[in-house]
This record gives sequence, structure tokens and C-alpha cells, in this order.
Amino acid sequence: MDTQSTVTSKLGVQKIGKTVSNKLPKVKDANVNFRDRLNDVLFTEKHQLVNYQIATNEIINDDLRSLLISNRNKLQGIHSTMFEELFNLGEYQADMATPAQIKDIYDVFSGYKTQLPMNQ
Repeated sequence: MDTQSTVTSKLGVQKIGKTVSNKLPKVKDANVNFRDRLNDVLFTEKHQLVNYQIATNEIINDDLRSLLISNRNKLQGIHSTMFEELFNLGEYQADMATPAQIKDIYDVFSGYKTQLPMNQ
């Protein structure tokens, strides 16, 4: 995934991402289109990953836990591939953070370390 690519929104905001591909429909109508199917697959994978994680945390049998972890890792790879495909088609974009915003967030989460039960 090329996270160095940037686009400018209609309002002039710089974003990490790519221009929306011509492969994706420009107008949303009542029909299920290519974009809808890709997003549905991604959404389904997200929920499956959560369920695999819960099952892995609560399973008693070690062999079954290993199988679940293996399946979850494969699903994570599929999920990452699907997200990257949507990113490359221009479906997902992210606002670019300024160095000051990054520092602010870093400071906030660094302060949370004191709340952790074990010293990192």
C-alpha cells in the first residue's frame, strides 16, 4: 500500500490516499455494485476477526486454539489484502496529521502507560 500518495479534497484538505478509480461507480443507486460488494466483504471479515479473537481467548483446548489462531491469521491476511485493494481504488483516504497533532496524541497515550498494570 502506497501511503506516500496524497490527494487534495474539494475543500483543499491534503489526504493520504489515491483518487477514486474509474472502476468504482460515481453515482450511488439502489443496485448493489462493485464498491458495495467489496465493502461488504471487508465488513464481514472485520466481524469474523473479532469473533475469532474472542473464541481464541476463551477456548480451553490447546490444539483447537492453535487451529483458530492459524485460521485467524489467514483471515487477517485476506482482510489486509482487501483493505489495500480498496485503498488503491481510492475508496479509503485519511487526513494527514501535522507534526503538532502527532506529538499531542503521543503525549496523551504516553501518559496512559502509568495506568497499565505492568511496567513496560
